[in-house]
Amino acid sequence: MWKKSKVTDQTATGQGGPSEAEQEEEKKAGIKKRSKVPGVMITQFIEVLPEGKSTPDFLRKPIALTIQEGKLAIFKANVCGDPKPEVTWGRAKGDMSDTETFQKKYDEATGEYTLEIHRVSGEEADTYKCYAINEYGKAICTAALNVIEVGFKKKKAMEQLEDIGRGRVNQNFIRPCVRPSFVLGSVDPAEFRKLLRKRKGVDKEEAVKEPGEIDERFWEIIMSADRKDYERICAEFGVKDFRVMLKKLSEKKKERQEEQAKDGVMIPYSDEEEMKHSLKTVGKKLIFSVRDLKAEDAGLYQVDVEEVNLFSTDFKIPTVDFIVKIQEVKAKEREDAMFECVLSQPWPRIKWMGKNATLEEGEKYTITVSEDKLIHRLLIKDCSQLDKGIYSAAAGIKTCSAWLIVEADSDPASHGKKKTRKTTQAGGTGLDLGKLAQEQQEKLAKERQEQIDAANKARAEEERLAREALLAPPPPDTGDGDSGEGGDSGEGKDTGDGKNKSKSGSNKSNDGGKSVGKSVGEMKDSEKEGDDKKNKKSTDDSDKGKGTSNYDIDPNANGEGDGDSKGRKGHPGPLIPDTIIDPNVKSGTGETEEYIDAAGMHSVRTRQGPLLKDTVIDPNGQSGTGETEEYTDASGKHSERTRQGPLLKDTVIDPNAQSGTGETEQYTDVSGKCSERTRQGPLLKDTVIDPGVQFVSGLSNIHALIGQPAELMCKLSNDNCEGTWYRNSKKLTADDGHIMSRDGANHKLVINRCQEEDSGKYRFEADGRKTEAMLNVEDPPRFDPDDLSAFSQPVIVKVGNSTTFKLPFVGREPMKIQWYRKGEELLDDNTTKIEKSFTQSRLLLSKCQRKDTGEIKIKLKNEHGTMEAISRLIVLDKPTAPQGPVEVLESTASCIHIKWRAPKDDGGCPVINYNLERQQVGRNTWKKLGDIPGVPEYKDNDVEHGRKYCYRIRVVTEEGVSEMMETDDLTAGTLAFPSSPAPPKVASAFNNCINLTWSTPTDTGESRILGYNLEKRKKGSNLWSPVNPTDEPIQEKKRAVTDVVAGNEYEFRVYAINVSGLSEPSSPSEFIFAKDPKNPPGKVEDLKVADTSYTALSLSWNKPTEEVGVQDEAKGYFIEVRQAECIDWTRCNVTPIILTTFTVKSLKAMAMYWIRVIAINDGGEGVPQDLDNYILAMPPPVRPCFTDNKMKSFMVVRAGNSVRILLNFEASPWPEVTWLKDDVPLLKRVNISNSESSSQLLITSSERSDSGIYTIVVKNLVGQESFSVEVRVTDDPKPPGPVELEENVPGTVTVIWEPSPDEKRDDHLHYSVSKRDSTKGSWSTVADRLFNNKFTACNIMPGREYHFRVYAKNDMGMSAPSESPTWGSERRKDTFVVNMPAYKTCDLRTAPAFLVPLRQHTAPKGYECYMSCAIKGNPKPRVTWYRNNISLNTNTNYLITNICGVCSLLILRVTPKDWGEYNIQIESALGRAESSTKLTVRE
Repeated sequence: MWKKSKVTDQTATGQGGPSEAEQEEEKKAGIKKRSKVPGVMITQFIEVLPEGKSTPDFLRKPIALTIQEGKLAIFKANVCGDPKPEVTWGRAKGDMSDTETFQKKYDEATGEYTLEIHRVSGEEADTYKCYAINEYGKAICTAALNVIEVGFKKKKAMEQLEDIGRGRVNQNFIRPCVRPSFVLGSVDPAEFRKLLRKRKGVDKEEAVKEPGEIDERFWEIIMSADRKDYERICAEFGVKDFRVMLKKLSEKKKERQEEQAKDGVMIPYSDEEEMKHSLKTVGKKLIFSVRDLKAEDAGLYQVDVEEVNLFSTDFKIPTVDFIVKIQEVKAKEREDAMFECVLSQPWPRIKWMGKNATLEEGEKYTITVSEDKLIHRLLIKDCSQLDKGIYSAAAGIKTCSAWLIVEADSDPASHGKKKTRKTTQAGGTGLDLGKLAQEQQEKLAKERQEQIDAANKARAEEERLAREALLAPPPPDTGDGDSGEGGDSGEGKDTGDGKNKSKSGSNKSNDGGKSVGKSVGEMKDSEKEGDDKKNKKSTDDSDKGKGTSNYDIDPNANGEGDGDSKGRKGHPGPLIPDTIIDPNVKSGTGETEEYIDAAGMHSVRTRQGPLLKDTVIDPNGQSGTGETEEYTDASGKHSERTRQGPLLKDTVIDPNAQSGTGETEQYTDVSGKCSERTRQGPLLKDTVIDPGVQFVSGLSNIHALIGQPAELMCKLSNDNCEGTWYRNSKKLTADDGHIMSRDGANHKLVINRCQEEDSGKYRFEADGRKTEAMLNVEDPPRFDPDDLSAFSQPVIVKVGNSTTFKLPFVGREPMKIQWYRKGEELLDDNTTKIEKSFTQSRLLLSKCQRKDTGEIKIKLKNEHGTMEAISRLIVLDKPTAPQGPVEVLESTASCIHIKWRAPKDDGGCPVINYNLERQQVGRNTWKKLGDIPGVPEYKDNDVEHGRKYCYRIRVVTEEGVSEMMETDDLTAGTLAFPSSPAPPKVASAFNNCINLTWSTPTDTGESRILGYNLEKRKKGSNLWSPVNPTDEPIQEKKRAVTDVVAGNEYEFRVYAINVSGLSEPSSPSEFIFAKDPKNPPGKVEDLKVADTSYTALSLSWNKPTEEVGVQDEAKGYFIEVRQAECIDWTRCNVTPIILTTFTVKSLKAMAMYWIRVIAINDGGEGVPQDLDNYILAMPPPVRPCFTDNKMKSFMVVRAGNSVRILLNFEASPWPEVTWLKDDVPLLKRVNISNSESSSQLLITSSERSDSGIYTIVVKNLVGQESFSVEVRVTDDPKPPGPVELEENVPGTVTVIWEPSPDEKRDDHLHYSVSKRDSTKGSWSTVADRLFNNKFTACNIMPGREYHFRVYAKNDMGMSAPSESPTWGSERRKDTFVVNMPAYKTCDLRTAPAFLVPLRQHTAPKGYECYMSCAIKGNPKPRVTWYRNNISLNTNTNYLITNICGVCSLLILRVTPKDWGEYNIQIESALGRAESSTKLTVRE
């Protein structure tokens, strides 16, 4: 029995039609199968697979990728199937013809197919498809590539991700046209329909599921769909229990959220680091960790968040290992040490670690790599004891480590001295590493050559097998040599001469007129196109050939031939061509189908008539019934078949002819019964239908300004199609003032000058298609460019004068007009007047003051937008007085060199000169020193040694002369005497001698101490007498005083002498008797415990009795304590106490102690007196509390230095102390030292990662207490990058610089800008605390050269400056001569007043706040600061200063408690004044 292909075609007209549900199932080509890998679609071409064969499937499918623009995208796939499938790649949009961008690879060793997309861009973002096809089926899977464009285009990328997550990506599968063919006999239409329904029912029975079971495809679809689509999806899959579905859906989503994808397979992970895979959150970052890396951990990892793929990365683990590992090195101090190793694979740079820190190239370490990148060395220079420890090298996942032992210098003579640097080098493996590396390189080259040879050999073997398969003869046939087996989809005629004539088919005739056919579904388009070219005429030399077909052929189909291979007679008759029926198209006139023509183009054709039955025509009436023949079926099995009718001639049917109606044919149905069928109508032509005009690109909404042009454009798929434009459903014509044009398929509508009436909805229609868009005409506020340029120029006016700002504008009413000065809105008042009209606004400022200098801004707003214009007002005035205090740079016998600070406000004009006067202290006259250039320093060479001088300094500018600043008294050539030594100490005393010692003074007066003078005084006397002659100083720091009288009591003092003279005398020593040593005292009496606690106990006793010659009077007492389990006594006081009471502290709670007291005098210690019983330390319960009054809650540490936090507390019983960092336990590298009353945190070498909030929690049974300290580890900031200057507004310069490399690591980093012009010699700070990389400097005068410096600042300090290029050119000025008027004596007394009042302040939390104002008044007024009407003068949290009339208040660290109103009051006998401000604290 012949096996036929699976019938998937629709029935022809007249055979009866199946139901609509059956028709939907019949549309599917082939058999759909489910893959083990989700997302893979498998189609099986035949119903029963041969034994040992299988359809293609994916072992690993490509996964979706989301990568940054410009990176490399890699899709990987592994397939299986027998025979081996052919893998191809495609995409939904666009082509993949660019071989540089799209590279397809295959790894024979791993069987992995790879698609690499180089330098991806937005154009490559698409859905990519992977096809695996063999002769039994095909498998398809898709993967999306999402490209995140560089720059701020995140919104577009996220919209694409959202579309992918919702299933909106257009997945146009390229579906090959598979058309299994067969020959139909004359079977009854009704019976054939039953057969179709029977087969359909079998498929349904196979697909029946148990009640309540839900298809797995349903969960894959619904987990990536929107909630609004749930009802539709449930209806398609027949899910009715909505509540159960939602519950199970939430469980599946929760399971997926706890998994990470690797190579398309979900992997479990945990937030604990003990598991293989862990995911933890640090701030806004997610860190995925893989522990104990192995080679199988390599692969493609991706992160999905709520079903959207956000990130993918290909994690590779290099196959590198250590051939020679680093060895232990012993080096001496100041010697170099060398570690070296050899790798198995070339590696550009390995990671060196020393004591858990990464080592970098620098002054301390030198890292070298050989040319072949196999030998790696680490040189540690100038080894010291700090360098010893464990060092390691890491290459890939392999590591090795070794000790560095630094031996100290054993020479005792060099102890404490700096040792000389050695030129020797320790370490090294002692092996010939160059030879090992060369052998390894040769081994690698040999392995690579073996791999290449193996690949070439395998490729040659495949080519040989392919050639043998092509050249192999067809299998032998034992049947008639005359019978031919024709293929389908072609019309051929076999003649007796062995020639085959083919018109349009793909049949190929060989020896004896035998034809070989191939199925259309198993042929490539290229084979179809080239078959006619490959057809050759054959001769009948042997007449022994045989043709075979890969299809199922009706046994009644006959061929014609004159050859006879076995003496059998051939019978004439045609081989009827098979009819190709498309399973996706319904039968009947008017239905359409897609097909691929001979050129490989996809087209659409419409059936103009019914599908007709094939008719077997017997023109000769000959019969061949009963004859048998042998054949080989598709599985290779040999069988026999019996011919049931005559051999008929092949009939060539002209598709243009209308003949064939009524002809009959014989065929054998599936049951083996012979029947006849008659063609009911002609074979009709296929008709290709044009789909019509389509929009390639439609209209887009646009916004246009009134009076400006607007353009609407769309593109059609046809160049010869006309269209019509509409506005608000009204047809537009050329008479309406619109320009309508067409350029091929592009249609454009242009409005030259938009007006308000042009707003509306525009529509373009062409060939029944339409596209719409909105045009919005807006009229926002606008300025004329010339008027705006004139307004932007700075306005300069002298103090007390008036000025006006005016600016015309246009825009739709109503218009809101606002004026601002220095960011504060201006309203009408005595000095400000604002005029408004429909076309302009004017600001009039009268009686301008210096404080009015600043930015002037006008802001216009209407319903269509906002517009601003900025100008600047500069008010000129006299400068303020110079700033103090005066710094003395040099003071000698011949000169005084002083320096001061420039005035706080120069009045809007640069400082020209400083005017100086000098007065010698003790005289009434002032000497005029004249004017000096604008440098705030002066060197006075006309002074006398030892004289005191006072200076007056004034500032001179073009606007006038400032108030004076008077310095303190300055002395020329000051003498430097040493400080007083410490009091002398008594070493020993006798009847005729007292031995004394003393120490060097702390301040030697910057010169050598020449000696000492010693004086003594007898108790009761007021006279000090010298011990040594004054002209013979004591050179040593000790003296034996022999000029004493036995029994008298003396005290001593000492002087230090240097080149300047004697110091002040030291404090007197203790009184000492001149007498021989005494006898030790006896035991103390009546020793008892007065009080006890858990931490201390109090003792009291009486003095011991005196016995002449036995025991003398006690001068002091020592108290000793011993725990019950110890045998050693511990002395509680270092020096003897005089009192007969003492408190022993620092006892352990609930511990037992023994106590004793020892009396002492000059003769020594007496016999100890013990307590009769032990003492138990039992403190009362005390809640933990910190005992330090001034605990620091914020500290800044330089990176690399140690962090030390010591906190004292008291608690009982002993508490449990816990330290936390940012509410998590500390790392092991942090050392914690706890005692009974304190705890210390120590980080020996801090890093930036150590920054954070450290909290100590002290807890016992009574309660707990905590305290937090914020630690910021930072370093001196690196300087900013290059500085550029731009002039956006005349009179201003915009300074732009590259950020400092530390900006990303330090959130407290800010910038400061300094300026210097050609008229000044000093730099002045023009901006500070800048958190951006731009600053605009104003008041830039033409004709001057300006230089700018940019500094980076943080909590640690300031970086080196970044210099800017020179701006402007210097204009030389004539010499300016000032004629000083003669001053008359006048009354200088003035009432208190504010020159500069307080201003509003807003400070961030944790930063400092500086408030200041300038006052005047003579006599000097008294200053008082208030916050919320509470005096701050005695509050130590505020630093209050008053320097030369500048009153300031500094808050070092602002907290929310500092929020409030601050007042300053100044008063004197002449009056009183007050100024107030408000401090706002920003979180």
